Amino acid sequence: MGIPLQSAMKIGKFVQCEVVAGHKGLEAIIENITIMEVPDVVQWLKGNELLLTSLYSIKDDQNAQETLIKRLSEAGAVAIAIKPFHTFDDIPACIKESADELNFPVFLIPQHVKYLDILSPVMNAIFNEKVVLHEDLEQASKILNELSLNSQGIEMFISTLSYLTKNEITIESRFPFMKFPSPNAKIMALTDEQMNELAFIKHPIRMKRQCDGIDISCIVAPVILDGNLYGNITCWEKNSEHIGADLAILEKASSLLALEFLRLQVRYDIEQQHQNDFIRELLLSETISEKDLIDWGEKYRFNPNQYYCCFLLNMKKERSRSVNIIKDIEYLIQKQWSNEIIIGLIRQYICILFPFDQVDSEAYKQQAKSLYDHLKYYFGNLVEGPMGVGRISNGIQGIRKSFMQAEQSITLGVEKYYPIVFFDDLGIYRLLSLISQEKELTDFYDETVGKLAEYDENHDVNLVETLKMFFSKNENLKNTSAEMFIHVNTLKYRLQKIENLTGYRLHESEGKMKLYIGVKIHELIMG
Repeated sequence: MGIPLQSAMKIGKFVQCEVVAGHKGLEAIIENITIMEVPDVVQWLKGNELLLTSLYSIKDDQNAQETLIKRLSEAGAVAIAIKPFHTFDDIPACIKESADELNFPVFLIPQHVKYLDILSPVMNAIFNEKVVLHEDLEQASKILNELSLNSQGIEMFISTLSYLTKNEITIESRFPFMKFPSPNAKIMALTDEQMNELAFIKHPIRMKRQCDGIDISCIVAPVILDGNLYGNITCWEKNSEHIGADLAILEKASSLLALEFLRLQVRYDIEQQHQNDFIRELLLSETISEKDLIDWGEKYRFNPNQYYCCFLLNMKKERSRSVNIIKDIEYLIQKQWSNEIIIGLIRQYICILFPFDQVDSEAYKQQAKSLYDHLKYYFGNLVEGPMGVGRISNGIQGIRKSFMQAEQSITLGVEKYYPIVFFDDLGIYRLLSLISQEKELTDFYDETVGKLAEYDENHDVNLVETLKMFFSKNENLKNTSAEMFIHVNTLKYRLQKIENLTGYRLHESEGKMKLYIGVKIHELIMG
C-alpha cells in the first residue's frame, strides 16, 4: 500500500515542485520512491514508483529521451520529478509531450531543492501509512465481521462502510431481491463496459462515475457470486487520502456482501418456486378452489378483478440452466413498467401476466411489441422463437383462457406472424388447430394441396408457392407474376396445372375455398 501522489505533493519540499505535464495522472498511488541516475533504470523498477532524476544518464541519447516516459509507464512507474539544470536548460519537450499523452505526471524540481528534501519525508509518509494501514485494516475487518455476524441490516452495513472510508457509500444490484436504500443523488448506472471490467478483474478498481451530472472518482468493488457479477459497492472519493485502505476495506466488504447476496438468492429462489407453483395452479389446476387461489395470489399482487393478458416466451435452455433468467426478466420488466406484473415458469415457457385497466385491442398489442423489443434489446439472440400472446381477460377462467391462447399461438408456429404471434391474428388457423390431430384434416390436405406438394417434390415446379402467392395477391395475375418474377403465361400454365392435379377450379367458389383451406393446412403443418 502507498499514498496518493496528490498527498505526497503536500509533504516536505515536494510542495515546491511544479507539475509541468501529465496533469491527468495525479490520482496515482506511490508505493516507492527512487533516484534514477543510471541509463537503464527500468529493469530495477517494482511498480508504483516516483522517480527523481537529473536526466544526466540520457543527456546525449535522443532516442532514450523520446521513449523514457513510455518505458517507465509500461514498467509500472507512476510519476517522475526532474531537476534538469545541470544537464538541460529545461525538461525536453519530447518528454512533456509523451507524458501528456500517457497521463504520466512530470514535476520540475527547483534548483535549490535537494533529492533528500523530497525522498526522506515522502518515504517516511509511505512507511507510516503502511503501519497505520495495517492497524486500521485489522480494526476495520473486525468491525465488518461483527457487523455481518450480528446481522444489523444493510443500512447499518452502508453506514459503517461510510464511517470506515470517510466517504459516501452506495450499493447497487440488478436483481429484484436485493433491496438497498436509494442514494441521495442521481447516479448514472454502470455501463456494460464497466460491468464487464468488474466481472473480469473481480477486485475493487478505480473508475469515474457520474453523480448529478458530474464525473467523480470512485472505488467500485464487484460483488461476485458463482463467477457472476451480482452488484457493486461504490465508494465516492470525496476524501481520497487513504485510497489504499479504502481498496482493502471494500475488498473485505464485497466478500461479506457476497455471502448476504447468497442468502438472499436462496430465499428468492424458494420464493420464486412458490410463485411458479402459484402460476401453475392458477393456469392449469382444476382441483384448487378459486377462493384458495385468490388468497394465495395476494402475496403476488394477483387481483381477480384485474384484466390480464398472457405473454409466453421461450429462452435458450443453456441460459436458463446457468443463471435464473427469471431474475433478469423480472428486474427489467418491473423496473420499466410495474411491480404488479406476475412472472414465472410454466412448462417450457416464461409466463408474463401483464395487467390492463380495460380490454383494448390496440393497447395490448402495442404493449406486447414494447415488451418483446425491450427483452430482445437486453438478451439478444437468447430470446428464442416467437412470443405467443393471448387475449385480454379477467377472472380466473378468463386468465386460463388467455394462457391457452398464448400457448396455442406458439405451437401453431405460423412463420409469417413472427416474432410476435397474437391469437387474434391467427384467423382460420384457430379453427384448423381444433382438429389438428384428426384424420379428416390430413385427408383433406392430401386431397388438395398435398397433391401439389408431392408434384413439386418430384418435378420442382413450385405449385404450392404459386398458389399461396396467388391468394396473397388477391388472385391478381399481374401482381402475382411480378412478385414471383415469372411471365403471366407461365403463371397461367401453373394455375391450370393446379386445377388438373386437384380437380378443383379456381374460378368456382367451392373449389377455390377448398384450395385456400388446403394452403392454410399446409402452412399449419409445415410451420
